[in-house]
Amino acid sequence: MNEKILIYVYVPLIGQKYNIFVPINRKIGTIKNYIEKTVNELSDGNLKISANLLLRNKITNVIYDLNSYVKDTDIRNGSKLLLL
Repeated sequence: MNEKILIYVYVPLIGQKYNIFVPINRKIGTIKNYIEKTVNELSDGNLKISANLLLRNKITNVIYDLNSYVKDTDIRNGSKLLLL
């Protein structure tokens, strides 16, 4: 089953925010790469993809381990994340 959730991602580096659907059965690292590529494409290449970027919860300030699965974190439908 490929369940997806809608998350809000704010990218301070370019001052933009996006709503993105992500699958819950993938690792955070995979989701981070997907978000980076999506944001880069939607911003016409303004975001420079880097291994140093990380995902952080905007409300709780939790920085997510790239090897954790989305379903095993506190990321839920409507979660607000920062791509830093």
